[in-house]
Amino acid sequence: MASAGEPTRLRRARRASPLVRRSDLLAATVSCLARLGPRGTTGREICRQAGVSHGLLRHYFRNPDNLLLETYEQLCEDMLAHLEGVASPFIDDPRDALHRYFVAVFSDEWASPEIIGAWMVFWQQARSREDFAAVSHAFNLRQRALLERLVSRLPVPLAGLPMDDAIALLSAVLDGLWIEYYLSDTRTPRARCIALCEAAARRLFAA
Repeated sequence: MASAGEPTRLRRARRASPLVRRSDLLAATVSCLARLGPRGTTGREICRQAGVSHGLLRHYFRNPDNLLLETYEQLCEDMLAHLEGVASPFIDDPRDALHRYFVAVFSDEWASPEIIGAWMVFWQQARSREDFAAVSHAFNLRQRALLERLVSRLPVPLAGLPMDDAIALLSAVLDGLWIEYYLSDTRTPRARCIALCEAAARRLFAA
């Protein structure tokens, strides 16, 4: 006989929209990647963690056999949309816009151990698979284009440094500190990571 709580959970599951269900499956995929790596992240394990039937995968993904790629694509889209949403409205004050951008990158939402752990798997896949490499390249271009818009009202880069090189350097500092924060949030706390990113931006785009 079902416990008192089970009917409620079942009713909630039935009411879940396709968007919510897909979001739950994506979150389960990220969690599995961080804990189990790409080999352990199977469709059955993802569904077990999400609490849904394995057959539902075909309702929510274009190709259930390529869940990792679709998860990577969705994470890239979600992260870019979030970064643009928090920073672009403040583009008239580029220092403030950059600050908000850096804060968002190191937020609990985008710098959690699960997210960064999954992202490292995606980077590894991009080294050996053309489809992952294409997603990585497109994300990189769009992220750098967003950064360039945010700094467009700042002084030109130091010593005549080409804008592409200045953005590449800022991105490298950001990515490096993101990984450093993942490896030890006590050695390099969040506030210090943000401060170091801002210091790099000030040096690259000095008044």
